[in-house]
Amino acid sequence: MLKQIIKRLFLLNVIFLFLMSAYRIIFTFYYAPAGLDPFRDGLVKAFILGVRYDAAVLAYINSFAVVAFIIFIFKGSKKIFLGFMKNLKYYYTFFFGSVILILCVDFGFYSYFQNHINILIFGIFEDDTKALFSTLSKNYPLALVAVGFIAVFVVIYFLSKRILEKNIGGFYPEKIKPGYKILICLLLAGITFITARGSFKMFPLGVDDSEIANNAFINKVGINALYTLQAALDARLKENRGMDYIAKMGYSKEDPARIFSDYLNIDINNIDKNVPEKSLERKTKYNKAAEEIKPNVILIVMEALGTDLMHYNSPSFNVLGEFKQHLDQDITFYNFMPGHIGTIGSLEAVITNIQRMPSSKYLSQSKYAYNKYFFSGPMPYKNNNYETVFMYGGNAGWRNSGSYMPNLGFDLIMGEGSMSKEYERNEWGIYDEYLFENIFKVLEKNDNKKFIYVLTTSNHPPYTFPSEYKKMPLEITEELKNDITGDMKLSEMRFAAYQYACQKAGEFLTKLKKSKYADNTIVAITGDHNFWSVFSYTTERQLDRLSVPFYIYVPEKLKPDVKKIDTKAFGSHSDIMPTLYELSLSNTVYWAVGANLLSPEASNNTASNDVGIIANQKYAVLYNFNSDSAKSYSWNKDKPREMVSCEQTKEHETMLKHYKSGVAITQYMLKNDRAIIK
Repeated sequence: MLKQIIKRLFLLNVIFLFLMSAYRIIFTFYYAPAGLDPFRDGLVKAFILGVRYDAAVLAYINSFAVVAFIIFIFKGSKKIFLGFMKNLKYYYTFFFGSVILILCVDFGFYSYFQNHINILIFGIFEDDTKALFSTLSKNYPLALVAVGFIAVFVVIYFLSKRILEKNIGGFYPEKIKPGYKILICLLLAGITFITARGSFKMFPLGVDDSEIANNAFINKVGINALYTLQAALDARLKENRGMDYIAKMGYSKEDPARIFSDYLNIDINNIDKNVPEKSLERKTKYNKAAEEIKPNVILIVMEALGTDLMHYNSPSFNVLGEFKQHLDQDITFYNFMPGHIGTIGSLEAVITNIQRMPSSKYLSQSKYAYNKYFFSGPMPYKNNNYETVFMYGGNAGWRNSGSYMPNLGFDLIMGEGSMSKEYERNEWGIYDEYLFENIFKVLEKNDNKKFIYVLTTSNHPPYTFPSEYKKMPLEITEELKNDITGDMKLSEMRFAAYQYACQKAGEFLTKLKKSKYADNTIVAITGDHNFWSVFSYTTERQLDRLSVPFYIYVPEKLKPDVKKIDTKAFGSHSDIMPTLYELSLSNTVYWAVGANLLSPEASNNTASNDVGIIANQKYAVLYNFNSDSAKSYSWNKDKPREMVSCEQTKEHETMLKHYKSGVAITQYMLKNDRAIIK
């Protein structure tokens, strides 16, 4: 009889899987824009992916019933079992009905926001709720919708009742042999687990997997709204654990001018008290070469491109490969820190023109992801009629990038789903050499001048590279071996992945310099963070623990008219965009907290990371955000990258004030209505 029960549950789930697919069909036909014909193959893949999402949702719902059946198979009475079966209709009515309800809400949400349910859904309770429902009532027949929802629950109830309770009196699995019981339990549990996981890969099916094509709408067809709702709930919970950074840093919302005065180290009387953020406004100088050439700008953030390993490079331990000659030939800053110790945080720190707030959730997964800010990195290029492109070697839906990056000002979002299916891939996406190949494809696509922001994936666990790549020497010396604290085999794999990434970056630069783009394209490369799990670092070596390089290739005609560039200057991710603006744009207004590292004033620049290291060429400060405490350091004359504890000076105080006011500025700007493009 157990077979009959399983068949009936299977039938019920197939019906609901069909209903969820029907919703996807209605959604597609209702919202599909014109011009989808070239993407029909992608649409088919989106529907197949959608079935996986839907099946995963149903598997989670069924997990309770599966656990109950396993218990009843081994222990239980017929009376209790039959009572359970009769009440199961209420369980499925509630959960299946709720799924349909959420899908319908998502349908309406999409009509307004052109996106699936996200954190903005909570605005129903935070906005003027009465006005909101008044608006909805003018656009939708809410009474009829409510009746429709009730009807859905009623239909699901009678459907579940008919399927689950028909001739149920004779059902009870008491006579099944023990061996069969174990086998059935394993099959039920295994199928439910695998279906709920949605994938046989390293990671379960998630929101990030919805990106399968170079078309934003198709990428929204497959995803199930319950996944985006879960993501919104997660983001909401994290947001609720947030804090008032302005107050935490010692400032008042009623006196924002003080924040900008401290950050810029200028008299508060020189700050516009009505619009204090205007003090961040700058304008690039007239640049005849930039006006004539209108150079392409390519900014590459490479996965785990830490500076520390570069110090070990040698012919026998060749981790830099072809990249080394370019690092030596062009402009490279090594006293350079990422904005964050993780990828998405650093990606944001580079492109937002504001400082990261320590211990805060990522902007791309916060409510701020859905605002368009005038201080966003791509905006000065868009204002100069550049085509702006975000290119990622992995899934373009990662960390909500598919929604966040367009709001930053990117015209085109490209992930692995929009690139050739023939490319070899790792767990995170395509290998770097193929990503660099696609940069040239974008450059060649049309004559528009381009700002291309790139994130690589190769130098990331599980540390693999294409089968055709031939490793160069990586002989680990005794000195290096003594410095390694992680697993030696893992370290060797790590070194090989780092070498591969650097070699392919070098090959890309060599190719570009030999191409027609050599004289009209600026290339900047940095790392998102240092690599981990190989070396350990003392407190004095915090710069080595965190640092990444900042490399810039500038065509001869565009090189800045300065006597000497101080490559020993300290910088961080927030300094990248101002530096590129000054190189590539003429008479262009921009807003930023960072500095132009190619200017003479950069020698005095103070850089920071959100984990609390603040540094310039004279001093360093280690700041503990949680305890609001700081320690002062100077630099070791014998070992220039090592810190030495010292007494606090006035300059240490100024550096700490600069950092804390920068954090306060970030929250002020994010919450400032004047900073939002309407």
